[in-house]
Amino acid sequence: MTVSGADVAGDERRRNPYDQQLYTYAELCEKYKAVYGPESIQDFWEKRMAAVRAKLLEVASEEEKADKNFVLQCVQKRGAELRFASEELKGDREVVLAAVRQDWSAMEYMKESLGSDREIILEALQGDWEAITFASEELQGDRQIALAALRTSVMTYRHLRAQAFSSDLEIRKAVLEAAERDCPRMGSVPEELRTDHELMLRVSDLAPKLLRFVPGPLWQDREFALQAVQRDWQALDIAPPEVSKDPALVLAALEQSVYALRFAPPDLLADRSVILGAVKRSAAALKYADRSLLADREIMLEAAKQDYGQLSHAAAGLRDERDFMLEVVGLRGEALQFASARLRDDRNVVLAAVTKYGHALEHASQRLRGDREVVLAAVVQDRRALVYASKDLRVDEESSVFAVSSGALRERAERDVLGTRSWHCWRCYFASMHLR
Repeated sequence: MTVSGADVAGDERRRNPYDQQLYTYAELCEKYKAVYGPESIQDFWEKRMAAVRAKLLEVASEEEKADKNFVLQCVQKRGAELRFASEELKGDREVVLAAVRQDWSAMEYMKESLGSDREIILEALQGDWEAITFASEELQGDRQIALAALRTSVMTYRHLRAQAFSSDLEIRKAVLEAAERDCPRMGSVPEELRTDHELMLRVSDLAPKLLRFVPGPLWQDREFALQAVQRDWQALDIAPPEVSKDPALVLAALEQSVYALRFAPPDLLADRSVILGAVKRSAAALKYADRSLLADREIMLEAAKQDYGQLSHAAAGLRDERDFMLEVVGLRGEALQFASARLRDDRNVVLAAVTKYGHALEHASQRLRGDREVVLAAVVQDRRALVYASKDLRVDEESSVFAVSSGALRERAERDVLGTRSWHCWRCYFASMHLR
């Protein structure tokens, strides 16, 4: 709904940023009515013109500044007007309370003696936590004030007489709840509070990165460090180096992620049982393993089951072990590319690979790429594998015919062409593969 000029306070004046003159809304409409529409003028008034605050007590007479009723009316409109009130009224409880209700920062102008007034402090705390800084020392040790302050911010803790509440469970609970609400401000919380075991664990549950505010002495508490890691393994990334390399902590972190191995000490990375367990969860753990374990048959087989590419890290001796590679290519034919040159020329190994994955023919030795049985096995698995056969075999029309005549491939061909091509066309397709 469009607000008309009548909806805007007629007495309010705002400054025009272009001519720096003051206008009421009605005057602004009169000035621009021939150029802009009502909606544009209203938008300009609301978004571009700064309101000019009317002066109240600042321009009042000394008599008015000492008039309690007049001052009350002013501070109820703008609490900060208390600064211009008479010294006597700055110490008047009723006037100060009215000012603080409107703007807690009016406390800056009240008499210091009112810092002992419980109602004023409680009222101001509803506006901002910094109100506690104006409270008397006695009230900063008051239980009711402390609870009210902690409900606003954990920052108030540094201004409370903490020793007065050392055994108060309700205050402790309020501190924990305040810290949870005010997590981003943990860096400003006194170290005394940040060394609290329970508090920092609860805060880390909300945002693990806040563990960066944990002081060194608390990290040295092994129980705390272990619980922090069990909540989030990335706590190791924040903990001091001497803590993050603790084998017990790394093992606890491994329950969540194998990437915790990047913090493990060398002796843990050379521990076969640790690495085997990690690799079973994720082959990615292999990149952290000690080089001596890259020749371990069981570890490498577990890694290859998940990601055959991990065989690139395997020791050369293992990639030349016939039984091992037979088992691997039987699971993932693509792994043939990581076999030694000797095994890529082993007919049984290559047959096992191409039977599982026809394109593995690409990595067979030149001799076996010309072996009819090997090529046929590859083509049956994937007819496109013929492109990797030796040139002589590809241009041999008879070879193309024997491949298509294979029962398994015939079924595939019939399914693919759906009866739309003649067998002559199919033969021509294979015969033309040598041109690729």
